[in-house]
Amino acid sequence: MRLSELDPLIPISDLREELLKLPKGYCFYEQELIEFLSRRRWPENNRRIDRTTFWRWRNDNGIEHQKVFSRLDLLKLCQICDHYRIDGTRSEYLDIMKRKKEVC
Repeated sequence: MRLSELDPLIPISDLREELLKLPKGYCFYEQELIEFLSRRRWPENNRRIDRTTFWRWRNDNGIEHQKVFSRLDLLKLCQICDHYRIDGTRSEYLDIMKRKKEVC
C-alpha cells in the first residue's frame, strides 16, 4: 500500500484499520510520510511540511531519528498533524502528551 493512495483526511481509526492489514514490520519512508502529512495538514492547497517541522513532530512524539517509520510512528505523526490542522498549539499538544504519560 502506498500512502498516496489513501485519502489524506482518513479518520485515525480508519487509518489504523488500514495499517493493520499490512504485513508485520511494514515501514514507510520519510519522503512518503512527509507528502502524506503535508496533504493531511493542508488539504486545500499544495503547501508542504518542511524538514524542521517534521523533525520537531518526531521529537515531540519520541520517535527516534530514522529514515523509515513504522505504522505506529505514522499514527503518532497523524495525531500531531491533526492537532495543528485544527489550530492547536505546540504547548497544548505537549500538555496532552504529558497527561497521557502520567496516566500510563
